[in-house]
Amino acid sequence: MKATWLSLRFLLRDWRSGELWLLVLSLLMAVSVSTAIAIFSERLQLALGRQVAEVMGADMMIRSSSPLSEKAQAVLDVQPVQQLRILEFPTVVLAGEQMQMVAAKAVPDGYPLRGHMRIADQPFAEDRRASGIPAPGEAWLEPRLFSLLGVEIGDSVDVGETTLKITRTITLEMDRGGNFYSLAPRLMFNLADVPATNVIQPGSRVSWKTLIAGKSRDLKAFQKQVKPLLNNSERLTLAEDNRQDLRNSVVRLRQFLGLGSLAALLLAGVAVAMSSRRFAERRFDAIAVMRCLGATQKLSMQILTGELVLVALLVAIPGVALGWLMQAGVLLLLKGVLPAWLPEASFMPMLVGGATGVITLIGFGFAPLLRLQEVTPLRVLRRDLMPAPVRAWLVYGLSLAAMIALLWYHTGQLMMTIGITLAGTMVLALITFSVRIVLSFVHQRLRSHSLPLQWRLGLKRLSQEQGQTTAQLLAFSLIFMSMAIVLLLRTDLLERWQQQLPEGTPNYFALNVQPSEIDGFRRFLEEHQVERSRLYPIVRGRLTHINGIPAKEAVSEEQRSHNSLNRELSLTWANEFPESNQLVDGQWWQKNGESELSVEMSIVEHLGVKLGDRLTFAISGREVNATITSLRRADWESFQPNFYMMFPESTLAGLPASWLSSFYLPPQKRLLLNEFVRGFPTVTLLDLDAIISQVQGMVRQSILAVEGMLFALLLAGLLVTASAIESSLDARLHEGALIRSLGGTRQQLLRLQVGEFVVLGFLSGLIAVAGTELCNWWLQRYVFRMSWQPAVWLWIVLPLAGGGLIGLAGWLGVRRVVRQSPMAVLNSV
Repeated sequence: MKATWLSLRFLLRDWRSGELWLLVLSLLMAVSVSTAIAIFSERLQLALGRQVAEVMGADMMIRSSSPLSEKAQAVLDVQPVQQLRILEFPTVVLAGEQMQMVAAKAVPDGYPLRGHMRIADQPFAEDRRASGIPAPGEAWLEPRLFSLLGVEIGDSVDVGETTLKITRTITLEMDRGGNFYSLAPRLMFNLADVPATNVIQPGSRVSWKTLIAGKSRDLKAFQKQVKPLLNNSERLTLAEDNRQDLRNSVVRLRQFLGLGSLAALLLAGVAVAMSSRRFAERRFDAIAVMRCLGATQKLSMQILTGELVLVALLVAIPGVALGWLMQAGVLLLLKGVLPAWLPEASFMPMLVGGATGVITLIGFGFAPLLRLQEVTPLRVLRRDLMPAPVRAWLVYGLSLAAMIALLWYHTGQLMMTIGITLAGTMVLALITFSVRIVLSFVHQRLRSHSLPLQWRLGLKRLSQEQGQTTAQLLAFSLIFMSMAIVLLLRTDLLERWQQQLPEGTPNYFALNVQPSEIDGFRRFLEEHQVERSRLYPIVRGRLTHINGIPAKEAVSEEQRSHNSLNRELSLTWANEFPESNQLVDGQWWQKNGESELSVEMSIVEHLGVKLGDRLTFAISGREVNATITSLRRADWESFQPNFYMMFPESTLAGLPASWLSSFYLPPQKRLLLNEFVRGFPTVTLLDLDAIISQVQGMVRQSILAVEGMLFALLLAGLLVTASAIESSLDARLHEGALIRSLGGTRQQLLRLQVGEFVVLGFLSGLIAVAGTELCNWWLQRYVFRMSWQPAVWLWIVLPLAGGGLIGLAGWLGVRRVVRQSPMAVLNSV
């Protein structure tokens, strides 16, 4: 209790004297920036996740060939989530003398749970957002069905034993995505009309979909409970698994925001370490006096440790409040660009943000404080008696533990945390080694008298004060390296996102093109100057064996639920390697290759197959064997045709196939689709305009989040620079007073101090470039899975910019040294 009271008195005294302002500001930045980024990141991720869910119409879906089992339904009914059941089945509809096989879909009120449908009053006319579903007795048709049935809005069609009136055309259906290659024309009607149709009989092919939506924690609890209860015909699908292209963008943004949070916290930690070091050094004399008056070493440490803990606790609440205001301000400024509705964040980001101050203080600020326990009463008589430095392993150990804990939270990925930790440790070792080489070089240069006097004095000071020089070089190097890494990743991410949807990205997929229609299909698009992608054949087949073992027996129990083992796959052949794919391992086949197979990496990761494995497929009553000779990574974000399995043409030649292509149709040519549908009635058109617009919106939001992260890092870097300069201010004041007393002018003193900072900035920039290239190579290749290229320009720009920026900051910071009266400084010693 006595130590706590004394800690409070010390805190009030140091606050009034202005001793704590830098430490408090550093901690406040660590807490507020961490809180703001965590809240903004969580809210944006929830919003983007909601947009991904809108593509499926729900957060989660259970697809089955019969009504959901009683056990699974019982678990679902007690959950605090929304649920809807819809039916899909193939049937024949009649319109006068015309008949057509369609994919009928019966939906209840409230459909969809996420997102919305879009409808139009005429086929291929301007559409709008649907405010509900077809009323009982009504039907909505896909545009191409109008020409196939020869009907118009207001006509009727017969579905089974009932008649439905056509009132709208469907332009966007949320949960239709997924399997592009087995889509029949869509007819949607009200679930209440299903009994009147009398088309669902025992043995009918019906797909039951249970759409589920709710809060993340409730969905996770339900998923955990229901998964063991699902039978082989029931398959649970999450929204993020339904659209891999959208999911990848969200995951990549989360990784970037987590990395940016780490960089901001690292800079705040360096600021705390520098200000804590100054805090400790300015208390050497006070501790020595306390020891002379009978205070024990333990009591002295308890008082000062208590003071720092009180500082952290007092900063936590204002820091969290400031962080919340910061993210609210960003959302207000970006109101017109971000999603219209952003979910509220949980308490966890604010809790972690508040704890960040304590963690940062312990990890970065406690080690300098440990030197105080080595202060002896003899220092009262001998001012040059300095306490022994803390062992390096203790300093780095505490800092590393703090950063690992914070990084794990912000990224949410253990492997990414471990990888960045190992890379960061290597970079710190590189920086330390580089600093020693640089100081050795500086010491050698001091023997040369060709340098001006001010430069020689500045270099001599850097060489003599190796401990402080190392700390400052380390701090400045980390500043430049953190900002350079984020800047490079930001540039690469923006280029990738912008290249993801360039002008002319295909917005229509043409499916089920028959071999007899290929020439006419090509000719039609060429005559109307419509750009298209290459044509790919589609062969339907089922994976039956892996290395001669039945597929479901060759994999683990968890892998058996993967789609590739429970449905027919869309297989294709190609002699040329797809442009949008990346070859990961193996080699692409020669033109005459036979019985070879190229597998996409997501299948490799889910099923555990590898190069050399032999897979067996059942295709149209034939057994086809092929050996995996190459592994590919498809770019699912490109909106180009991509495939899990690709064969040489000679392997699948002669098997029945339909063809697939994609093309770009500008808005002014949309009415051309009516002519296309009449000319190719069996071709299925898939409209991706709405999905592309959604992805473009997500890209814009992601870009803004990245830009906001850079601004936060800039503020953090400025504060660390101020901390580094302020931490050495006492020594500079004393040194400046001595130089002025010996006849030095203010101009000479200013050139000496500023020159020293220019050298520090230049050397820090040079060291930071090497660390940046190493970290950026690892992050690009193993975390973000993007190609890496060395940033040659950085080797020139960063050292020069470092010298200029640190020199300018030094000039602003040391003006007090030049203006201070030598007599006043020496009298205060």
